[in-house]
Amino acid sequence: MRSTNWLAAPVALVLALTGCATVPTSGPVDYHTPHAPNVNSGVHVDPLPPANGASQLLVVEGFLHAMGVYQPSYGVARQYLTSTASESWHPESGVEVYTESDQLVESDQGVALSYVKVGSVDAVGIYLSDNTNKRYIFELAKDSAGQWRIANPPAGLMVSRYMFTTNYTAVNLHFLNAAGDVLVPDPRFFASGDQTPAAVVRAQLDGPSAWLGPVVQKVATADVGVDGVTIQADGVVDVRLAAAAGALSLEQRKALLAELAYTMTGLSEVTAAQVSAGGQPWKSDFGTLQVGPQTFASLSPTNMSAPRVLFTVSDEKLKRLRDPSQWDDLVDVETSIEKPEQIAVRSDLGEVAAVTGSGTQLQTAPIGSGKPKVLRVGSALLRPDYARNGELWSLAASGPDSLRVYRDAAAQKVDGSALPNGTVVAAKLSQDGARIAVALRHGNRTEVGLAVVARTQGAIRLTGWHAIDLTMNAGSAGRAIDVGWVSQTALAVLQVGTAGQTSVIQVSQDGAAATDIGPNNSGSLEQLAVMPQRTSVALDSGGGAYRFDGEFNWTLSLTTVDAMTYSG
Repeated sequence: MRSTNWLAAPVALVLALTGCATVPTSGPVDYHTPHAPNVNSGVHVDPLPPANGASQLLVVEGFLHAMGVYQPSYGVARQYLTSTASESWHPESGVEVYTESDQLVESDQGVALSYVKVGSVDAVGIYLSDNTNKRYIFELAKDSAGQWRIANPPAGLMVSRYMFTTNYTAVNLHFLNAAGDVLVPDPRFFASGDQTPAAVVRAQLDGPSAWLGPVVQKVATADVGVDGVTIQADGVVDVRLAAAAGALSLEQRKALLAELAYTMTGLSEVTAAQVSAGGQPWKSDFGTLQVGPQTFASLSPTNMSAPRVLFTVSDEKLKRLRDPSQWDDLVDVETSIEKPEQIAVRSDLGEVAAVTGSGTQLQTAPIGSGKPKVLRVGSALLRPDYARNGELWSLAASGPDSLRVYRDAAAQKVDGSALPNGTVVAAKLSQDGARIAVALRHGNRTEVGLAVVARTQGAIRLTGWHAIDLTMNAGSAGRAIDVGWVSQTALAVLQVGTAGQTSVIQVSQDGAAATDIGPNNSGSLEQLAVMPQRTSVALDSGGGAYRFDGEFNWTLSLTTVDAMTYSG
């Protein structure tokens, strides 16, 4: 029996800077890049066909490497298979991502790979995290030339985590919400390379994921073809749709144009997009051919036009940071709410909501003069949260069924039954209002998960709950005590480790990446204030507020702070 770490095996390889295409691939693409593609900056290794007389072990090693590097129809990888296996293999069906430190073992049964499956990507690019111990035995047979070939390849691709992070990139597709007033991101993974832009366009046309589907619109574009995609030297991507797209209504064309403007500029080499159908260019309402996020700023998932001001409770008074660049300059904010404990501020800065009375009351009041209103009386009320549309969300520790939503001080009908039972620790709406992150405690453990927010005829329903894996790159998960959104699709999670130390984990909403970002100089953090395009802040039990200046670089910036939040 022999074994080897297949990544370190002395297989003859050719180093080359190259890219990968998405899974699946089809359609014409013209691509002109003014500089190196942004998707990955790593060194790629071109796969080689099997060497004459290669052992079973080397054949499997070569196949594993060849699966991690795109070729049209994975032609090189197929050379490692028997003719029958090659005909039945479907690499476009998806990707299984596994830990890269595992060893191959050769035995009488074949060549076995014992590994941890950390995730998978389906045929449309959706990542699903996993943490499963698995073992796959590659069975080999000799062909007519006496060469070892694999007879039982996996259903799709098997790619090591290193190759996945090197050769694939995350791109947020964007779809209008049901009300048509904000775009919602839909994370996907594509193999990187010249084919990526066209693959992204096709995925956009195919529509949202099943998870996001209940809360977004779907433009009827599944049958619309792509004639070509070209990235020009100035960074403008030219998207040429087939003539069938010309049959879309004016409103549908506007929606698709806005979606593509946000989606395509998610590729960092793209600065703007222009779209045509059957050779006829589409224009924005401003008459422009080239569009980008600024063209449709009001639809921004991160609400880019709203002010984002850091508010605090200090000495039982509401205060705000006068200038984001002057962290020692807090000014008093007039409000009629006395002794606020946990706070939220509406995005227009016109109203504050606060939990008072040791967690027993939820009050709102105008910022400035005006009497407070008591909206809710209970126990263990948690920090409130304003949605983009002005809704006020309130949860209590007792469980998801404690959720209350208020619009103009009137309670809305809410169904949170899709969330698992447990003690609610913290919750935060995404800036687009279509997703909510919730930290729940079950006995001695906690889980952080997401649900989508469906709004229909004055009713609100949470659906599609799924837990997020916090351990992929961050080691073992601790006990979550707060959560917030740091970008369209990434969360900051404040957690307590087994030794009582606190740290912040930054994790993508699909669990594909999770990183411990510190800090390492405060062991008693208890609250986060995070917001897309704003500096993250962590508050400790002694009233010290630490701003994030880089991984494990948190600077003490405020003192005597009891609570804090960014406005809406």
